[in-house]
Amino acid sequence: MYNIKTLRGTIFCPPIQYSKEFVASLSGIIDGYLPILIRDNNALPVFPVWQLSSIDGKELLAFNGEKIDLISVVESDINDEQVSAFCERCKAVFGRIMELTGNPSTRIALAPTVVVSENGARPTELYNRLFNVHEFDGVELDSSNLSQVYRVAKMIGEKSVTINFVANFKAENELIPIGNGNQLRVRYVCDFDLNTMPLPQFRFNIADVKIFFDSATAYFSQFHNRFFA
Repeated sequence: MYNIKTLRGTIFCPPIQYSKEFVASLSGIIDGYLPILIRDNNALPVFPVWQLSSIDGKELLAFNGEKIDLISVVESDINDEQVSAFCERCKAVFGRIMELTGNPSTRIALAPTVVVSENGARPTELYNRLFNVHEFDGVELDSSNLSQVYRVAKMIGEKSVTINFVANFKAENELIPIGNGNQLRVRYVCDFDLNTMPLPQFRFNIADVKIFFDSATAYFSQFHNRFFA
């Protein structure tokens, strides 16, 4: 069984403090979302941490200091249309934020979490299959410790950027309601993370961010299929 559990898009930029005025300026992009202040703007460490959550809890916009995450709870079959729709959402949300602040992004990421096995493959069978992959997109495996990392050069606008293609495999427990009780089940998941290298010379503008998310669906599909096609 292979299905998407969550999708996360990320940009890195100077911290944004919570204010009602800033949230109001996101009108038309984020409407009716509940603000959650986790760390006071004046507390130490100095970076503010706050979130905007949709009423149903299916989408979260998290301001974590210098990192802004857009997280969508999906729980559906893997398909390019689902990932592409989320990437369009990232373009709209991050584009508006960057327009309001005037700040570029130093890094960009797309990070889907995928359920790769349930009630079927044994751990040894799964890991033997996954860790038999040693090459992706013309580059050799960069590192591996229950995860695989490839560093691939891609063009974002006129910039030649190294993108980390990371696949981190793990087992997690979940409780399944059965009759009047619960049964503990183990499922195997993969946290994919496609992110630009943190290099000081790169500053991505709105156009660059949109180019990344325009390409991210194809990047993820290619990388995911390297393991599970």
